[in-house]
Amino acid sequence: MRQTLLSSLLPVVALLLSVALAGTAQAQTPQPTQDAPGWEQVAAEMVQRPEFEALPLQIRSPRGQSLGGSPVEMQIQAGQCQLLLRTRGHAVAELLLAHAAPEDRTLWMQTVIVHEIAHCWRWQDNAPALHQLAALTSSASTDPRAASQVTRQMQTEESFADVAALAWVSRVAPERLDRMLQAFQRLRGNLRLSNGPHDTRAALARVQREGFAPGLAPFQAAAALLDKTAP
Repeated sequence: MRQTLLSSLLPVVALLLSVALAGTAQAQTPQPTQDAPGWEQVAAEMVQRPEFEALPLQIRSPRGQSLGGSPVEMQIQAGQCQLLLRTRGHAVAELLLAHAAPEDRTLWMQTVIVHEIAHCWRWQDNAPALHQLAALTSSASTDPRAASQVTRQMQTEESFADVAALAWVSRVAPERLDRMLQAFQRLRGNLRLSNGPHDTRAALARVQREGFAPGLAPFQAAAALLDKTAP
């Protein structure tokens, strides 16, 4: 049942960092940074880190497929989390990198990967949420209220992933937390890239305003921040 449910959700629960940019990515594409490690190298190193190695993570780099979707995406299928990298030759991947300063590119790529890993952590054994989203999704095409609920629930997941990524930065590179927060704010402030469920600006404002509780692992720190009653 879990496998069937997860498979049926894939078209909707493709939890993306950035949405497809039909017709916008080709206008002014930044040039790649030649001396920085690539996405595949960064992703391979990140999934092997001790804080993530217990998660059922796999990396896939699809070849010969359309590059119209997100360059970095987490899909969940049959109990496995698949980190899809479509970054080679993908204009949106370079636009994504451009939200951080050149000297921060490697840390920014790591932060983006942690955002995706956070989706994997969030959805592990979370059957009630999956069932709820599946039920909403099945009626979203005919029920505007269900469609609105799907958007809100996906926005909750995207907000958690952004905040968890920043909580990870606060542990490994606290001196650059503000710069990564600003990179996220630039990304989420560009509504061509981050509209609908990916508009996480309210959650980012909470990080800026309140910071993270000391002593907690990144995912727990993100949950603690977002579960608090907003002032």
